[in-house]
Amino acid sequence: MNTDSSASRVALVTGGGTGIGRAIATALQRDGFTVAILGRRPERLESPEGFRGYPCDIADPRAIEATVAKVLSDLGRLDVLVNNAAVIKNANLEDMPEEAVAYQVGVNVLGTINMTRACLPALKAAKGSIVNISSTLAKLPILGASVYSATKGALESFNRAIALELGPSGVRVNCIAPALVRSEIYYADGMDEAGYEQMMADFGSRYLLGRVGEPEDVAELAAYLVSDRAAWMTGAVIPVDSGYRSVGFKQG
Repeated sequence: MNTDSSASRVALVTGGGTGIGRAIATALQRDGFTVAILGRRPERLESPEGFRGYPCDIADPRAIEATVAKVLSDLGRLDVLVNNAAVIKNANLEDMPEEAVAYQVGVNVLGTINMTRACLPALKAAKGSIVNISSTLAKLPILGASVYSATKGALESFNRAIALELGPSGVRVNCIAPALVRSEIYYADGMDEAGYEQMMADFGSRYLLGRVGEPEDVAELAAYLVSDRAAWMTGAVIPVDSGYRSVGFKQG
């Protein structure tokens, strides 16, 4: 449990229906936040846990504005924004359709920027906190992920720049960069279950700690970053990646 009082505080988590987003929502609710989760698929927002679900495609700026206004009308304030929603389209650049490039940029970069902008007045009023979810691929890309890697590099640059901009307002901005974590992002790109499990096994065997990440590995850091225990942290990009960003894969 966080040491700060969060009983009346509100958090908004994009991509909160599954995976990392859902785990972050669960951790924040445990720590006393009222949690609003956003996602494109209404059926994934159903919540026996008591989250407030709001369908929203963050590739659409007008949808963002309407949804944030609805969250503020329903819940009265906003203290935390977690920009977690992202998409990947795996292909070499010369084989990638133009719409796949635009889709990744639209969700991963413009969606994050537009969501942040829509939430800023409320976050400034609350002297709140933003957590952006990047990827180790921003620094150490793999084949077939050039556009996705570029979007996450842009996100990390945005994280640093907006932290500089918002520091005088008392709003803190930090970023988490996971390596491969169990989620549905590759299923959404069309990977079948057998291929996905093979990828998880292959990468897990190469990471220093012998496994891929679980959503909770990221969620606990996010919960810390928005707490008062991290009150002097802003502008950081923190890897959660079994050492991959620092030293790479196992040797031998």
